[in-house]
Amino acid sequence: MTIWQKIKAFFGVLDYNKDGVVSSQDAKDAVADAKNKVTDTVDEIKTETKRRVKRVKEEISDVAEAAKDVADQAGDVVDAVKGKPRRGRPKKAGTKKAPAKKK
Repeated sequence: MTIWQKIKAFFGVLDYNKDGVVSSQDAKDAVADAKNKVTDTVDEIKTETKRRVKRVKEEISDVAEAAKDVADQAGDVVDAVKGKPRRGRPKKAGTKKAPAKKK
């Protein structure tokens, strides 16, 4: 590659709109394009972050709910150790027994 080709190749990188002339408009276009790319990327990242934050909040609320259930069950274990009868849904007074199976 000759020196002249190297110079053309170097300035060809700077010629943003590929019109053969390096001008201030090329720089302005390059800056505007880079700014748009950065803005788009930031918007995508912001959207993804918001989505993840929402999911984390949902999972934290699920974990908090489960922790409350565990605390309630821990009290039942303590009562069982003390020898108290199991608490549960009380049986209805008028429930019917299942009929005996015929052989």
